[in-house]
Amino acid sequence: MLRCHIIALVLCAFALQLPASPVFFSKHCTECHDAETTKGSLNLESLDTDFSQPVTVDSWQKVLEQLETHQMPPRKKSRPDPSAQEKLTTWIRSELARRNIAPTIDHKRRHPDFGNRLDHNTLFDGSRSGPASSPPRLWRLSPHIYDEFVKNLGGLRHAVTIHQPFAIDENKGIIADYSAQHLADSATLQLLMMNCQSIASYQTTGILKREWDGRMRLHRQDEEVFRAIVDSKTAPTNARLSAAISHEYRLFLGRAPTASELENTMELAGKAIQSAGNALGLQAALVSVMLKPEVIYRLEIGFGEPDEHGRRRLSPHELALALAYALTDKPPEQVSVGSGSLLSLARSGKLDSPDQIRRTVRHILDANDMSVADYRMFTEDHKVRNTRTLRFFRDFFGYHHAPRVFKDENRISVNSGFDTKRIVTDADQFVMHIFDKDHDVLRQLLTSNNYFVTYLGSDEHFRHDLKYIRENVNDSGYKTNIAYIKRIEAAGKTPIPLEGPSSRTYVGFYNLDHETWDYPRRQPFPLPKSQRAGILTHPAWLIAWSGNFDNDPIRRGKWIREHLLADHVPEIPITVDAVISEERDHTLRKRLEPTRARECWTCHKKMNPLGLPFENFDDFGRFRTTEMLDDILTIFPDRHRDARNVRLETSGEITDSGDAAIDGPVADVFELVEKLAGSVRVRQSFVRHNFRYWLGRNETFADSSTLIAADKAYMDNGGSMKALIASLLSSDSFLYRK
Repeated sequence: MLRCHIIALVLCAFALQLPASPVFFSKHCTECHDAETTKGSLNLESLDTDFSQPVTVDSWQKVLEQLETHQMPPRKKSRPDPSAQEKLTTWIRSELARRNIAPTIDHKRRHPDFGNRLDHNTLFDGSRSGPASSPPRLWRLSPHIYDEFVKNLGGLRHAVTIHQPFAIDENKGIIADYSAQHLADSATLQLLMMNCQSIASYQTTGILKREWDGRMRLHRQDEEVFRAIVDSKTAPTNARLSAAISHEYRLFLGRAPTASELENTMELAGKAIQSAGNALGLQAALVSVMLKPEVIYRLEIGFGEPDEHGRRRLSPHELALALAYALTDKPPEQVSVGSGSLLSLARSGKLDSPDQIRRTVRHILDANDMSVADYRMFTEDHKVRNTRTLRFFRDFFGYHHAPRVFKDENRISVNSGFDTKRIVTDADQFVMHIFDKDHDVLRQLLTSNNYFVTYLGSDEHFRHDLKYIRENVNDSGYKTNIAYIKRIEAAGKTPIPLEGPSSRTYVGFYNLDHETWDYPRRQPFPLPKSQRAGILTHPAWLIAWSGNFDNDPIRRGKWIREHLLADHVPEIPITVDAVISEERDHTLRKRLEPTRARECWTCHKKMNPLGLPFENFDDFGRFRTTEMLDDILTIFPDRHRDARNVRLETSGEITDSGDAAIDGPVADVFELVEKLAGSVRVRQSFVRHNFRYWLGRNETFADSSTLIAADKAYMDNGGSMKALIASLLSSDSFLYRK
């Protein structure tokens, strides 16, 4: 029967000049995709070439996606001949094009969750050496850039209600800046219009705003160039109108208008003033400037001369803009590099070579390191300066979503010390401290036990709180506090001068006892290696990847599989009711046993063995050696005196990782992260995610040389993430458009 189908396909192929697909399919595909097995609901035995039939088109779309991403045939099977595979994919694309059908893979490639579909080995084996480039594109401003822009307009923010028109995808573990490429929709434009009108009113006639004392006050930008027109009883002269429009261009676009832009805007202003008067007419002209695409979008076309490969290099202005917004939220004229700006550097030809760009990128990153690495690091005086880098860590690890994980109020209380925002701040300090040190960054991120537990105040606050505890005899906790201070100081340690029980119990989420802990004001400080190892055992990450009442080994394992092992796990089918049993007389591992059913285990075997070792911690991020049964866990030990506790089973396994050196069983989470930290594949996966963030798109096989060079730069510089970033931002993938 199978032979008959193949013969029929061969005859069909000769008739329609299909390039040897029957032989290709029989050799590489029909073992799994015939009439009997039909894996993935795809039967290649009965596949015809009638592209007028939607079912046929859908099947060929699937074939094209699997072949172009090198997902099929599987790694354990023999690889197809590249030329035969290319002929087949070229034919499929041509047949789709003849019928004006867009390949679905081209649409999917633009989405962040498609990143891991490309075969990892092909990206790094050096077999793809073609010239790299990116497509020309318009980038919509990110919310962060828009906020920074509004902030730089002076006192505007305190006088005018500004709506945030741009949104970012907040899905956990997704590189969020991709959404900055989407075009502005009608809702975005409506908010932009409202903002622009408010700004124009503030600049010209002013805005009445009710102050804290209840009085209405007029807020107005003190700009003579606008006031001279608005306050005039007669129509403005061309000179005054030109000066006002030119000022608005410099304010919003960072440049003077071209001759045609000035002429068009003055013509608009003249008609509007004649129709509505000086104030409203000028406002209309100012709004037209604020709504120019150049204000809303970042333009990356590539205005340089084409090279022999048909690629165009970014112009100096485009390059300055691209680098500025890759590394900061500021326009290039506001990014300092030595005695000048990034824009002046580009215009003077000092960013013409990759070496010059790498030095400049390193300079900007180094100049924005944290100046003080102690407990005050993230207070008002010492905020994060490399904010774009921090956003990468947040997007990659997803730990900043901890406050969004709902924990029932019966499990916590106001005075429990459960402060997820503060825990996230501690994690921010952890990752940025490692980035600033810039040595063996990935290993340190995954294994370091040097943590931050911040005292959110200054030296003055510290002394004030200590003095308050010692002297305020009327305080209800005075006797307890003073006894605590004497006991700690007698042991030669530093007390924690924090008011209220919640401040002291907060440290319990790091398994620290405030009664005995010597509070180190200069941090980071080492926690026991037997309890903490890297960001994946940090309370922020553990809480972010937990459920409302339990840990979440499945999603934790999925995160490791996709972020560290460059693999892909399909989403849960909508027909599956993925609910864990609530039978509290069993351990969570036992309650997950239904996922070992044949129809489930194909996917769950990729996740569960990686996530179960994290049972060393509860869903509040506290280290533990036993698991409580019968009750739903709360943070109050006194409530669980009668609950049964069983010794934890923390074993797991790394399987089919793509790196044979790390495959095998692991005893606990600490062995797991140690193996992951030493893996070549994990390091390369980290490079791939960096590529997506700093270049704002998924990698393609054409970017293979860029990825290999970035990985080499990281290794050659002692595990330097700054060198990795500099390599990416000086690569052909970043510099050229095609």
